[in-house]
Amino acid sequence: MSKTTLITFYIITILALFLAIFVCCFNFLYPQKYKDYVLICSQTYNLEPALIFSVINVESKFDCSAVSSSGAVGLMQLMPSTASWLYGEELSTDDLKNPEINIELGCLYLSELFKQFNNIECVLASYNAGPTNVSNWLSNSEFSADGETLNSTPFSETNNYIKKVKNNLRVYSLI
Repeated sequence: MSKTTLITFYIITILALFLAIFVCCFNFLYPQKYKDYVLICSQTYNLEPALIFSVINVESKFDCSAVSSSGAVGLMQLMPSTASWLYGEELSTDDLKNPEINIELGCLYLSELFKQFNNIECVLASYNAGPTNVSNWLSNSEFSADGETLNSTPFSETNNYIKKVKNNLRVYSLI
């Protein structure tokens, strides 16, 4: 084997290794678990799969047994009262840890929020802080210049949530 061939082989091997590491890191940071449920619900509720993956990633990091300090449960971190309202009957915490049920109800909720608010910032703010808060913020010139879009919210957690989901959305939209 010539010296040039050997150098080319090493360069290709190193590039392949870097590519493999990049793909592993990328898949770790932006997983697409439960893809079948996400795709079905995206069609049912007319939502972008990238949005659903983004919300799940930010809310629970794809941990179906996640429970927040405020009591939100599952992949899409639904409050039991909201989930029960959406479902039409009371659901248990175990029900909300079921990926299929949680994704279905999370997508239904996002769909309902899109009917109420016409833009992604308001929908995400509502998902995080509640639609009543968003309606109040839209009527306050400090947070909305036109009564339809939010410039910001008084909650830093909600502002950060919107940014995180939108950043994830940019990446998932490329996948």
